Amino acid sequence: MSSQDIECSKHSRYLKNEFINWTSGNERIDDFIQEMQLKVENTIFEWIPYSQFNEIKETGKNNFMTIYSAIWKNDPLHYNNWGDEYMSNSNKVVALKILHNLQNPVEFVINEVKKYSTKNESFLILYGISQNPYTKDYILVQNNSINLTNWISGNEKIDHFIQEMQLEIEDHHDIIFEWIPYSQFNEIKETGKNNFMTVYSAIWKNGPLHYNNWEDDYTRDSNKEVGLKILHNLQNPIEFVINEVKRYSTKNESFLMLYGISQSPDTDDYILVQNNSINLTNWTSGNEQIDDFIQERQLKINKQNDVVFEWIPYSQFNEINKIGKNSFMTVYSAIWKDGPLRYVGDYTRDSNKEVVLKLLHNSQNSVEFIINEAKKYSTKNESFHILYGISQCTDTKDCILVQNNSITLTNWISGNEKIDVFIQEMQLEIKDHHDVAFEWIPYSQFNEIKETDKNSSITVNSAIWKNGPLYWNIRHEEYIRDPNKEVALKCLHNSQNPESLVSEVKKCLTKTFDLEILKIYGISQNPDTKDYILVQKNFIWTSRNEKVDNFIQEMKLKINNYNDVVVEWIPFNQFKNIKEIGYGGFSTVYSAEWKVGPLEYDVNNKIYKRDPNRVIALKCLHNSQNITNEFLNEVKEYSIAKGSNILNIHGISQNPDTKDYIMVLKYANVGSFNNWINIWDYAKRPNVTEVEEFISLLLTSIYNAENDADNDEIKIQFEEAEVFRKAILLSIEETTHPHHPQAIYISRLLNPLTKDLNSECLDCAI
Repeated sequence: MSSQDIECSKHSRYLKNEFINWTSGNERIDDFIQEMQLKVENTIFEWIPYSQFNEIKETGKNNFMTIYSAIWKNDPLHYNNWGDEYMSNSNKVVALKILHNLQNPVEFVINEVKKYSTKNESFLILYGISQNPYTKDYILVQNNSINLTNWISGNEKIDHFIQEMQLEIEDHHDIIFEWIPYSQFNEIKETGKNNFMTVYSAIWKNGPLHYNNWEDDYTRDSNKEVGLKILHNLQNPIEFVINEVKRYSTKNESFLMLYGISQSPDTDDYILVQNNSINLTNWTSGNEQIDDFIQERQLKINKQNDVVFEWIPYSQFNEINKIGKNSFMTVYSAIWKDGPLRYVGDYTRDSNKEVVLKLLHNSQNSVEFIINEAKKYSTKNESFHILYGISQCTDTKDCILVQNNSITLTNWISGNEKIDVFIQEMQLEIKDHHDVAFEWIPYSQFNEIKETDKNSSITVNSAIWKNGPLYWNIRHEEYIRDPNKEVALKCLHNSQNPESLVSEVKKCLTKTFDLEILKIYGISQNPDTKDYILVQKNFIWTSRNEKVDNFIQEMKLKINNYNDVVVEWIPFNQFKNIKEIGYGGFSTVYSAEWKVGPLEYDVNNKIYKRDPNRVIALKCLHNSQNITNEFLNEVKEYSIAKGSNILNIHGISQNPDTKDYIMVLKYANVGSFNNWINIWDYAKRPNVTEVEEFISLLLTSIYNAENDADNDEIKIQFEEAEVFRKAILLSIEETTHPHHPQAIYISRLLNPLTKDLNSECLDCAI
């Protein structure tokens, strides 16, 4: 029996044996109370006679209800875990909410009750229903939290909305939203203003409610500094203020916390009472649209390490120096005197912060443009580009994006607007410090440039990048460079067109960018030929055959996870200790050692590195000097997924003497079994007796191995393979037509006969 079933049994037994105060005299209400009691929850809901209440005092009133505080003599029922029973304590302070003059009071009170949660973590807890014996008004009996708040505004719609907000609180850490009398505020000082609001700082005498774990109750944080946002001259002020409130989160981690609503007694303007964060920022630009956008960004901050976006007066910047320009922007470095806000136990400013000012040309009358540009930036501190806020040049009135210094870390300007925009887009997509900081890299940054390979469309050079790529230094919590880094320069012939360059980069960065196989650090340009260059991490081999190179890139782009095999062009001089292990009519198979070895992902260091001197198999195709689609299609039949039932392929190579193409495959110790079956030509193919004898010998050697459990599985799979083979051959014999006696036959791939079998031995087909 589950713990919930046990609890339900205890609960039902108690209600059956010791039902108290349960009858209201109204069958509909009694049935509803019984339904509520049969739900296993924290609070026992019950009918409570009015005679149970002492010291009844009115605390608030509006058109449809009056609120009283009272002492409940018996106290609400609760479960005592130590005594394993339900019990009550006497003289509990509660709130009585009396509902007036209802046309259908029973249904109304039931619907009101349904709004409440029965969880003890809720702010508003409902213990039961009572009734005034004189007026016959029904009463909701709840915890005293409603009397902790200055709950009555005098406006029924606002009071109802505040109650809805409080009913949604089911966690002690959530903000308690309430009506706050204006008389609660001292030391009121104006801090900012625009056409539709004025912002003040103030001291709230009682302060906001918060849950005190030591006292296991709500207490107030007195003399709290808050921000008062007074909303002016609204045509429909109640609807407007309610819609404004709905934009705020109830979470304590938010940057903008809303404690409640108040009202100016002089102007009758409604006031949003929030934490003082609004006064930490230079929040008003003088433009309503920009101010509203800034507030939207701040309202989205739900984590204390998120970037605080704000309006920043231009007078805040010193040491302004131009660092780059293109047709639509000029970029400057500067020192921000106050600096951005950051959370260290509380929000404080990081003064004299070096920042970048991105001045957008001719943006004086283009608010939408500046807002759309700002929307491209993330609010996460892990991003490469962090946007602190918006400013405006006092002379030209051009709008300015103020961001972290990452743009000055990169050689960001190419001189071509399309490429610069593309590079910025790539940098804006960086949401993690492990991602590559893609950038424009001046050609003058490269030393020791040496051609390593070439085909009709590209030339590949090795080079030393003087400054080196950017990486995140965890210790110093900033980006720094890895100088004198060896890189590959992939020069694209006749690539002066920026659009074709961007398309080429996007092809490489679809999936493999994240997996760091074709890690591209950025773009450069040869100053003499004007050809564009992709600057890559990994050493690149090229076959000098465009068709093969395109095919290999296509295979790389199929990679979906870190376990997939990286397919490459592999120069023949990479192989040593080459030994023939099988021969057939159209291919010869060799074993060999691959000197540098395949690229494999190191999970601990989160990088690809090579496994040197790996033993592999070389399947050399006779008379394959001219690459064919048939050959490439056969390569596709092999798998890049490790653990697949199909043999893995590492890449393609070429014999420099015969010019025959070679498939570089995973080597398997029992590969001779499939050599025997899969590359015989027709004339040398053995008869059934020879095959049976070979399989018998192979099985005998396997049975003598150490791992008996695995051997049994292999034996079963061989037997299944033989049954399946005979069935297929029988079906072929039944449907085969006579052939011309001079017809030429070539070997048939084993795949159709083994595709449904799961055997490590059969995986080794080469």
